[in-house]
Amino acid sequence: MTSPLKGRRRLVYRHWSPEEDALLTELYRTKPITEISTAMGRGTSSIHNRVQKLGLKRTEEFKAITGSGRFKPGDTTWNKGLKGWQAGGRSKDTQFKLGGKPSNTWRPIGSERTTRDGTLMRKVSDHGGKQDWKAVPQLIWEEHNGPLPDGHIVVFKDRNRENLSPENLIAITRAENMRRNSIDRYPPEYRQAAITLGWFRRKLNKLENGNAKPD
Repeated sequence: MTSPLKGRRRLVYRHWSPEEDALLTELYRTKPITEISTAMGRGTSSIHNRVQKLGLKRTEEFKAITGSGRFKPGDTTWNKGLKGWQAGGRSKDTQFKLGGKPSNTWRPIGSERTTRDGTLMRKVSDHGGKQDWKAVPQLIWEEHNGPLPDGHIVVFKDRNRENLSPENLIAITRAENMRRNSIDRYPPEYRQAAITLGWFRRKLNKLENGNAKPD
């Protein structure tokens, strides 16, 4: 029987430090919960629960605040003169640095990974999207043949994804790839003949159009 907890993300409780308790005690006297939540980097529910546990109370001045939660004209904000304030504990160590990259997802240019279907991919740029990655077979093919034509994909002549030899990489249209896959049910010799015939047809078309490169 599958456990109902399987696949659920394990939540880690962040304990309150004495420094945070002291700061919360001071802020809660005159500041709104949402403002305290932003300042301390904690959720509003966490703030509410801690307030109740510590038994904190509001000041009479705060009770005079309007229902919108804004202070009266002339009141001083809680963070005036506190630029650069840091929460207690190790909060500074765990803060995300300006211009930094999340180490659990970001990879440098040149990194490689394999997709679910077994295609080797390489990171070629760092714009933050799928366009940063290109299939290694395509990169090798383009290195020897130029830009891949629109509507074409690079496939393995011998269907071995680990054979990245330039001679084993061919560019075909998606329609050709569908036909190529449809002959999988036939014997190997028939499949190879069909693939070779398709290659000769493309070569002939290039010769007729004057676009073929000399061998």
